[in-house]
Amino acid sequence: MSRVQHYRKTLVTIGAVIAAGLGAAALALSTAGANAEEPSGGGDFDAQIIGGDPAAEGQFPWIVALADASDPSFNYCGGQLVEQDVVLTAAHCTEGSDPADVVIRHGGTDITRTEVYEVAEIVVADGYDGATMANDWALVKLAEPIAGAATVPLADADTKDWGTLTVAGWGTTETGSGSQDLLHVDVPYVTDDECAGAYGGEFDAASMICAGDLEHGGVDSCQGDSGGPLVSADGVLVGVVSWGHGCAEAGKPGVYANVGLLHGDITAALAAL
Repeated sequence: MSRVQHYRKTLVTIGAVIAAGLGAAALALSTAGANAEEPSGGGDFDAQIIGGDPAAEGQFPWIVALADASDPSFNYCGGQLVEQDVVLTAAHCTEGSDPADVVIRHGGTDITRTEVYEVAEIVVADGYDGATMANDWALVKLAEPIAGAATVPLADADTKDWGTLTVAGWGTTETGSGSQDLLHVDVPYVTDDECAGAYGGEFDAASMICAGDLEHGGVDSCQGDSGGPLVSADGVLVGVVSWGHGCAEAGKPGVYANVGLLHGDITAALAAL
Protein backbone atom coordinates (compact mmCIF):
# COMPACT_ATOMS: atom_id res chain seq x y z
CA MET A 1 0.00 0.00 0.00
CA SER A 2 1.22 3.47 -0.81
CA ARG A 3 3.18 5.18 1.94
CA VAL A 4 1.35 8.37 0.97
CA GLN A 5 -1.72 6.89 2.63
CA HIS A 6 0.21 5.60 5.65
CA TYR A 7 1.16 8.82 7.36
CA ARG A 8 2.76 9.84 10.60
CA LYS A 9 0.64 11.79 13.06
CA THR A 10 2.87 14.85 13.05
CA LEU A 11 1.36 18.33 12.66
CA VAL A 12 3.21 20.09 9.85
CA THR A 13 3.10 22.90 7.35
CA ILE A 14 5.61 23.38 4.56
CA GLY A 15 7.47 26.13 6.41
CA ALA A 16 7.28 24.32 9.72
CA VAL A 17 8.73 21.11 8.31
CA ILE A 18 11.78 23.03 7.17
CA ALA A 19 12.05 24.93 10.45
CA ALA A 20 11.63 21.85 12.62
CA GLY A 21 14.04 19.78 10.56
CA LEU A 22 11.57 16.97 10.00
CA GLY A 23 12.47 16.60 6.32
CA ALA A 24 10.62 16.16 3.05
CA ALA A 25 9.67 12.57 3.81
CA ALA A 26 7.71 13.59 6.90
CA LEU A 27 5.95 16.27 4.88
CA ALA A 28 4.83 13.80 2.23
CA LEU A 29 3.49 11.39 4.82
CA SER A 30 1.87 13.96 7.08
CA THR A 31 0.10 16.10 4.51
CA ALA A 32 -1.55 13.03 3.00
CA GLY A 33 -3.79 12.80 6.04
CA ALA A 34 -4.55 16.49 6.20
CA ASN A 35 -7.14 16.18 3.43
CA ALA A 36 -8.96 13.23 4.98
CA GLU A 37 -12.67 13.79 5.48
CA GLU A 38 -13.80 14.35 9.03
CA PRO A 39 -15.28 11.10 10.39
CA SER A 40 -18.87 11.00 11.49
CA GLY A 41 -18.24 8.88 14.56
CA GLY A 42 -20.79 6.72 16.32
CA GLY A 43 -21.04 3.78 18.68
CA ASP A 44 -20.30 3.94 22.40
CA PHE A 45 -17.16 6.07 21.95
CA ASP A 46 -18.61 9.32 20.68
CA ALA A 47 -15.92 11.84 21.63
CA GLN A 48 -12.66 12.41 19.78
CA ILE A 49 -9.47 14.46 19.92
CA ILE A 50 -10.76 15.95 16.68
CA GLY A 51 -13.31 18.13 18.48
CA GLY A 52 -12.74 16.14 21.67
CA ASP A 53 -12.94 16.82 25.38
CA PRO A 54 -10.64 19.28 27.15
CA ALA A 55 -8.39 17.73 29.78
CA ALA A 56 -8.65 18.91 33.37
CA GLU A 57 -5.64 20.62 34.91
CA GLY A 58 -3.46 17.92 36.46
CA GLN A 59 -5.11 15.08 34.54
CA PHE A 60 -1.93 14.43 32.52
CA PRO A 61 0.72 16.22 34.63
CA TRP A 62 3.61 14.54 32.79
CA ILE A 63 2.51 15.38 29.22
CA VAL A 64 4.68 17.67 27.09
CA ALA A 65 4.81 19.09 23.58
CA LEU A 66 7.78 19.25 21.23
CA ALA A 67 8.16 22.66 19.62
CA ASP A 68 10.41 24.47 17.16
CA ALA A 69 13.22 26.25 19.02
CA SER A 70 13.16 29.12 16.52
CA ASP A 71 9.39 29.53 17.02
CA PRO A 72 8.27 27.88 20.29
CA SER A 73 4.65 28.77 19.50
CA PHE A 74 4.76 26.01 16.86
CA ASN A 75 4.31 22.68 18.63
CA TYR A 76 4.32 19.72 16.27
CA CYS A 77 4.45 16.59 18.46
CA GLY A 78 3.65 15.31 21.93
CA GLY A 79 5.59 13.38 24.53
CA GLN A 80 5.70 12.46 28.20
CA LEU A 81 8.15 12.84 31.03
CA VAL A 82 9.53 9.45 32.08
CA GLU A 83 12.11 11.18 34.26
CA GLN A 84 12.17 14.82 35.31
CA ASP A 85 14.76 15.50 32.63
CA VAL A 86 13.82 12.89 30.01
CA VAL A 87 10.91 12.85 27.56
CA LEU A 88 9.72 9.74 25.71
CA THR A 89 8.30 10.57 22.28
CA ALA A 90 8.05 9.13 18.77
CA ALA A 91 11.24 8.61 16.76
CA HIS A 92 9.68 10.20 13.68
CA CYS A 93 9.21 13.41 15.70
CA THR A 94 12.95 13.71 16.29
CA GLU A 95 14.62 11.90 13.38
CA GLY A 96 17.19 14.21 11.79
CA SER A 97 16.66 16.96 14.37
CA ASP A 98 19.51 18.64 16.22
CA PRO A 99 18.87 19.19 19.95
CA ALA A 100 19.30 22.93 19.38
CA ASP A 101 16.32 22.88 17.00
CA VAL A 102 13.86 21.47 19.56
CA VAL A 103 12.36 22.73 22.80
CA ILE A 104 9.95 21.07 25.22
CA ARG A 105 6.78 22.76 26.47
CA HIS A 106 5.33 21.64 29.82
CA GLY A 107 3.16 22.86 32.63
CA GLY A 108 -0.57 22.99 31.97
CA THR A 109 -3.33 22.24 29.51
CA ASP A 110 -3.25 25.58 27.64
CA ILE A 111 -0.25 25.24 25.32
CA THR A 112 0.24 29.03 25.23
CA ARG A 113 0.76 29.10 29.00
CA THR A 114 3.29 26.28 29.23
CA GLU A 115 6.94 26.82 30.05
CA VAL A 116 9.71 26.27 27.48
CA TYR A 117 12.69 24.00 28.24
CA GLU A 118 15.87 23.52 26.25
CA VAL A 119 17.02 20.13 24.95
CA ALA A 120 20.51 18.70 25.48
CA GLU A 121 20.38 15.35 23.68
CA ILE A 122 18.15 13.22 21.44
CA VAL A 123 18.41 9.43 21.31
CA VAL A 124 16.44 7.65 18.57
CA ALA A 125 15.70 3.94 19.02
CA ASP A 126 18.37 1.76 17.41
CA GLY A 127 15.73 -0.37 15.70
CA TYR A 128 13.63 2.50 14.37
CA ASP A 129 12.66 2.08 10.71
CA GLY A 130 11.18 5.19 9.12
CA ALA A 131 9.82 3.19 6.20
CA THR A 132 7.85 0.71 8.30
CA MET A 133 7.48 2.79 11.49
CA ALA A 134 8.75 -0.16 13.56
CA ASN A 135 10.22 0.77 16.97
CA ASP A 136 8.91 4.33 16.71
CA TRP A 137 10.26 5.81 19.95
CA ALA A 138 12.96 8.22 21.05
CA LEU A 139 14.25 9.87 24.21
CA VAL A 140 14.78 13.61 24.58
CA LYS A 141 17.14 14.69 27.36
CA LEU A 142 16.46 18.14 28.79
CA ALA A 143 19.24 20.57 29.59
CA GLU A 144 17.92 20.79 33.16
CA PRO A 145 15.38 18.72 35.14
CA ILE A 146 11.90 20.14 35.66
CA ALA A 147 11.83 20.37 39.44
CA GLY A 148 8.82 18.69 41.01
CA ALA A 149 7.43 17.43 37.69
CA ALA A 150 5.39 14.23 37.65
CA THR A 151 6.51 11.28 35.53
CA VAL A 152 4.42 8.57 33.88
CA PRO A 153 4.97 4.88 34.71
CA LEU A 154 5.79 2.60 31.77
CA ALA A 155 3.93 -0.62 30.98
CA ASP A 156 6.39 -3.46 31.53
CA ALA A 157 4.45 -6.26 29.85
CA ASP A 158 2.46 -6.75 26.66
CA THR A 159 -1.00 -7.08 28.21
CA LYS A 160 -3.33 -8.60 25.62
CA ASP A 161 -6.57 -6.96 26.75
CA TRP A 162 -6.18 -3.39 27.94
CA GLY A 163 -9.89 -2.62 27.66
CA THR A 164 -10.51 1.11 27.31
CA LEU A 165 -7.44 3.30 26.88
CA THR A 166 -7.02 7.09 26.70
CA VAL A 167 -5.06 9.19 24.23
CA ALA A 168 -4.28 12.89 24.68
CA GLY A 169 -2.64 15.72 22.79
CA TRP A 170 -2.71 19.21 21.30
CA GLY A 171 -3.06 17.91 17.73
CA THR A 172 -5.45 18.58 14.89
CA THR A 173 -9.07 19.51 15.62
CA GLU A 174 -12.01 19.80 13.26
CA THR A 175 -10.76 23.25 12.25
CA GLY A 176 -7.71 21.67 10.61
CA SER A 177 -5.25 23.28 13.02
CA GLY A 178 -3.78 22.28 16.34
CA SER A 179 -5.71 22.74 19.56
CA GLN A 180 -4.68 25.40 22.07
CA ASP A 181 -6.19 23.26 24.84
CA LEU A 182 -5.08 19.75 25.67
CA LEU A 183 -7.72 17.27 24.50
CA HIS A 184 -8.28 13.62 25.39
CA VAL A 185 -10.48 10.74 24.31
CA ASP A 186 -11.15 7.13 25.30
CA VAL A 187 -10.33 4.51 22.68
CA PRO A 188 -10.99 0.75 22.85
CA TYR A 189 -8.03 -1.63 22.68
CA VAL A 190 -7.73 -3.45 19.33
CA THR A 191 -6.18 -6.91 19.31
CA ASP A 192 -3.10 -7.74 17.26
CA ASP A 193 -5.15 -9.98 14.99
CA GLU A 194 -7.71 -7.23 14.37
CA CYS A 195 -5.00 -4.68 13.67
CA ALA A 196 -3.20 -7.04 11.31
CA GLY A 197 -6.53 -7.50 9.56
CA ALA A 198 -6.86 -3.74 9.17
CA TYR A 199 -3.30 -3.01 8.04
CA GLY A 200 -1.86 -6.30 6.82
CA GLY A 201 1.92 -6.41 6.75
CA GLU A 202 2.20 -2.75 7.78
CA PHE A 203 1.36 -3.75 11.35
CA ASP A 204 4.44 -4.95 13.26
CA ALA A 205 3.24 -7.04 16.19
CA ALA A 206 6.75 -6.97 17.66
CA SER A 207 6.69 -3.20 18.31
CA MET A 208 3.15 -1.86 17.79
CA ILE A 209 -0.22 -1.80 19.53
CA CYS A 210 -3.56 -0.50 18.20
CA ALA A 211 -6.59 1.28 19.63
CA GLY A 212 -9.76 2.76 18.14
CA ASP A 213 -13.41 2.01 17.40
CA LEU A 214 -13.08 -0.47 14.54
CA GLU A 215 -16.78 -0.59 13.72
CA HIS A 216 -17.71 3.08 13.88
CA GLY A 217 -14.50 5.11 13.87
CA GLY A 218 -14.85 8.61 15.29
CA VAL A 219 -12.19 8.37 18.01
CA ASP A 220 -8.46 8.65 17.47
CA SER A 221 -5.32 10.67 17.77
CA CYS A 222 -4.50 12.78 14.73
CA GLN A 223 -1.87 15.05 13.21
CA GLY A 224 0.18 16.81 15.88
CA ASP A 225 -0.47 14.10 18.48
CA SER A 226 2.54 11.98 17.44
CA GLY A 227 4.76 11.01 20.35
CA GLY A 228 1.99 11.56 22.87
CA PRO A 229 0.48 9.11 25.35
CA LEU A 230 -1.83 6.14 25.15
CA VAL A 231 -2.55 5.31 28.79
CA SER A 232 -4.48 2.66 30.67
CA ALA A 233 -7.31 3.35 33.13
CA ASP A 234 -4.77 3.23 35.98
CA GLY A 235 -2.44 5.75 34.35
CA VAL A 236 0.22 3.45 32.91
CA LEU A 237 1.80 4.42 29.59
CA VAL A 238 0.79 1.67 27.17
CA GLY A 239 1.69 3.28 23.84
CA VAL A 240 3.27 6.23 22.04
CA VAL A 241 1.21 7.81 19.22
CA SER A 242 2.78 6.72 15.93
CA TRP A 243 0.71 6.43 12.73
CA GLY A 244 -2.55 5.50 11.03
CA HIS A 245 -4.49 5.67 7.79
CA GLY A 246 -6.40 8.92 8.11
CA CYS A 247 -7.84 9.91 11.50
CA ALA A 248 -10.67 8.13 13.30
CA GLU A 249 -11.78 6.17 10.24
CA ALA A 250 -13.85 3.00 10.73
CA GLY A 251 -11.70 -0.08 10.22
CA LYS A 252 -8.45 1.89 10.58
CA PRO A 253 -7.45 2.17 14.25
CA GLY A 254 -4.62 4.31 15.56
CA VAL A 255 -1.24 2.58 15.74
CA TYR A 256 1.13 3.17 18.66
CA ALA A 257 4.61 2.07 19.69
CA ASN A 258 3.99 -0.75 22.18
CA VAL A 259 5.66 0.36 25.42
CA GLY A 260 5.15 -3.02 27.11
CA LEU A 261 7.01 -4.84 24.35
CA LEU A 262 9.67 -2.13 24.11
CA HIS A 263 10.10 -1.66 27.86
CA GLY A 264 13.52 -3.32 28.03
CA ASP A 265 14.95 -1.27 25.19
CA ILE A 266 13.51 1.98 26.55
CA THR A 267 14.79 1.44 30.10
CA ALA A 268 18.23 0.42 28.80
CA ALA A 269 18.41 3.62 26.77
CA LEU A 270 17.32 5.60 29.83
CA ALA A 271 20.06 4.05 31.91
CA ALA A 272 22.64 4.95 29.27
CA LEU A 273 21.70 8.65 29.13
